[in-house]
Amino acid sequence: MNTCLRRALSLFITIIFLLVLLFLIFRNPLLHWRLDKLVVATKAKTDATLDIKSASFSGLFSVSMHGISLVPQFGDTLLQADTIQVRLSLWLLLRGSVRIKELYASGINVTLSCRDSICNYKGLYQKKQLSSVKTEKNFSVSFKTILDKVFNLAPQRANVVDVSFVFRNDTINRIFTIKQFHSDENSLYGNAEDLLTHSAWKAQGKFSQIKHSLQLKIFSTDSGNIKLPLTNELAGLTLGFDTFNIELNGYNWKKNLLSVDGKISADKLILFHKKISDDTVKVSSSSFNFLIHTGKSFIEIDSSSNASLSSINFHPYVRYNKDSNKEYLLKIITGKIPATDFFSSLPQGIFDEVRDISAKGTLQFALNFKINSSQPDSLVFESSLKKEKFRINNYGSSNLSKMNGEFSHSVYEKDRFIRSFIVGYSNPLFTPLENISPSFINAVLTSEDGNFYYHNGFNEAAFRQSIIANYKAGKFVRGGSTISMQLVKNVFLNRKKTIARKAEEALLVWLIENNRISGKDRMLEVYMNIIELGPGIYGVGEASDFYFNKRPNELTLPEGIFLASLLPHPKWFKYSFDSIGNLKPYLADYYRLVSDFMLKKNLITQEEHDNLKPFIVLNGPARVMVVPSDTIPVENDETELNF
Repeated sequence: MNTCLRRALSLFITIIFLLVLLFLIFRNPLLHWRLDKLVVATKAKTDATLDIKSASFSGLFSVSMHGISLVPQFGDTLLQADTIQVRLSLWLLLRGSVRIKELYASGINVTLSCRDSICNYKGLYQKKQLSSVKTEKNFSVSFKTILDKVFNLAPQRANVVDVSFVFRNDTINRIFTIKQFHSDENSLYGNAEDLLTHSAWKAQGKFSQIKHSLQLKIFSTDSGNIKLPLTNELAGLTLGFDTFNIELNGYNWKKNLLSVDGKISADKLILFHKKISDDTVKVSSSSFNFLIHTGKSFIEIDSSSNASLSSINFHPYVRYNKDSNKEYLLKIITGKIPATDFFSSLPQGIFDEVRDISAKGTLQFALNFKINSSQPDSLVFESSLKKEKFRINNYGSSNLSKMNGEFSHSVYEKDRFIRSFIVGYSNPLFTPLENISPSFINAVLTSEDGNFYYHNGFNEAAFRQSIIANYKAGKFVRGGSTISMQLVKNVFLNRKKTIARKAEEALLVWLIENNRISGKDRMLEVYMNIIELGPGIYGVGEASDFYFNKRPNELTLPEGIFLASLLPHPKWFKYSFDSIGNLKPYLADYYRLVSDFMLKKNLITQEEHDNLKPFIVLNGPARVMVVPSDTIPVENDETELNF
């Protein structure tokens, strides 16, 4: 080794020694200076006061803090901690970043309180506005920043004991405790308890701070399912499982593109929300192997991702793009699934009518949906359930063929039973299709489902227009149900508008229509005899007598169109009339629209169209309900037509 090299090495070692010596001499003053800055910054950003009773170095790069509290300006104390000891990464610290390599903590209490409209945690996310200049959000940078912070602040080695989380509001007081959590280079484990329900949970797995990987299994120490706390109290959602697993296999950052892959799975998953289903949804096993990409302006779930519900496996592709205009895209495709496996894999609590069907052949589902916020009229909606050598062997407990014969029909409104009646010749008001006036049949088909005889239960064009109209309005203004769907809803299902009911309705329609369980004429006949056409009035036989004191085959064209106009809101029939029993003027537009389409389809003659007037005479019991007492004004009702 030459003299210059020895001198350089000696100088380098001397500098390092001096730096370490200076650090050891001044580290405590530097620590208190940095903590003082942290206190000031916390106050400025959150309006909360951070207090640390004592802090000092307990090792070369380990800091011990005692008596820590975070008190917001209003509300309960947010954080209290007896002892927190951390060891930081010196290399990252010199680069201006923080990575916690080790953490030891005890006696920690976190309280989230929101009482009398005073929430002690609002300051944490309601940052003060520092600038009026809005910056364009970069998805990939934002998500990478979050992931980096999570893995830098999640210590590789940790030992945490005696931690409690408290949530309070005007009606809730819940406490959750972590008795112990331990992590090292080889494993992690922990246990927690809900003090209200005394539910106990365990966690175990592996974690790598450097590789950005995680394997975590959460399971109950009891025989029952784990129910996530507070979801029911705050959102009306019950969510639970027997075992939950999550795997994260790291993330890749290249050319402003972030890719994350992993897996989530759950056994004996339970889910309940009144907008999802009337009953608790149960899935024996489910998993999701995902590959997620984020770029500057998009987020997508790659089509190589795979999800499963028991024996049903499918590949989802989901993309959101905010570049220039918001665009949403969803594609789902399954493999060919043995039919019996398909039905038995459907979640319990949603598809109970069909879950025990036994069938031969295979089924394959596909969905393609795309909408652009600036061009909603260009919406794409395509769905299919393809069958191959499909044949039902056994209906199980379902009775999908009951419409083919006489049956008892029960009417419910939400959970309230209204009445039951026979659909068949035992009922004197039952009317065969051939004995119903063509004027009424054609008016109903024109206004409700003009392609009833030409589709297999679904009218994709009408459904697509329904989605477009609802998207433009920002609320539900138009439905896309066919007569087949309305019939299945009334005969087999309840009338609640839940996601589960719509899904089950679609599957039942497909089974009945595509497998010719009931013919079109019989389906229309049943529909005509059970539809609600007034308060407590069901079927065309009751309606003809109630309004006109006639039999259904005697209905005129104006009378048939009037009855068809009642279908969207049958209980509002009185508001169609003025105080002397004449139809209100707004119905003239409805008569014109329906008759125009009936003429276009050659269902009426030109003469019938030209002579049609929105005028009827009430001769049945309905008259005493309209004349002369009904003078309540009502806004014009724009009735939906599915032409």
